[in-house]
Amino acid sequence: MEFFLLFIVVFVAFFIWQYIEYKRDMKIQAALADFISRIVTCKVEQRNGQFYLYHEITKQFLAQGKTPQEVYDNLPRDNKFYMSMDGHREIKEELEEIECMRLKST
Repeated sequence: MEFFLLFIVVFVAFFIWQYIEYKRDMKIQAALADFISRIVTCKVEQRNGQFYLYHEITKQFLAQGKTPQEVYDNLPRDNKFYMSMDGHREIKEELEEIECMRLKST
């Protein structure tokens, strides 16, 4: 009889533990999905001394400016991460590198 009660206690504890793990995993998945939805990959074009920033997937215009800081200031304030096409750098770093390359070539 004691083994039967012990088995029931272990069995119930196992299912409670599984439920707690399931809830934890759901919270992690929701947080990860939210984070990934906030990443926006951007395409940078430079024409006539102006930088133009476009959403890479939808081709939607995002911002423009003469300097990297001006483009960065003109970006929508929607709590998103604007990344370069390769996804390794923020858009401000990409714009500054393009500007440096332009200045070196002149």
